[in-house]
Amino acid sequence: MREPKLRSIVTFLLLCVAVTCSLTAGGASPLATQSAAIGPYVVLLSFYSLPRAGQSMNMTIESGRPAEPLQFSNAVLHPAPGTDGNSIPAALTPNGESQHVFNVQVTPPVKGKWLLHLQLTGAAGAASGDIPINVDGPPAIPLWLGWLIGLVPLPFLLLFIAYQIIWRKKQLAHA
Repeated sequence: MREPKLRSIVTFLLLCVAVTCSLTAGGASPLATQSAAIGPYVVLLSFYSLPRAGQSMNMTIESGRPAEPLQFSNAVLHPAPGTDGNSIPAALTPNGESQHVFNVQVTPPVKGKWLLHLQLTGAAGAASGDIPINVDGPPAIPLWLGWLIGLVPLPFLLLFIAYQIIWRKKQLAHA
């Protein structure tokens, strides 16, 4: 009698872990991509989060032609004409998962049109240029509050499922 109860609890916990993993597994593919020409080179930006004011942009940058690797040396986010803001240096770090891919980390303070100024080197020499990026305003509610509101029903659902399992076992035991 003790072993089936333990098996049910372990199965329930594994199911909870599987559901949690599947719900939080986002971000494996980019939300949007943008290609641009900088000098003789084609550059591909991959956005893993939407560009929003006050939030760090999670994006990668790489050569648009896989056979032509590029080395990025400097990145700065400049406000475009009509956008009230200051230039912000962007952090470029090599991506640990892919060769010749760089992570770009920068947080635009205000919404509007911005220009990502890049300096790069490739087989045809050094080049620099700007890539336009549209930055949206901040979300209506903070991200953490949205997750909190969305996850409030989860403990009640888990308690309901546990209660149903216990009730069903009692019914089977009386029969």
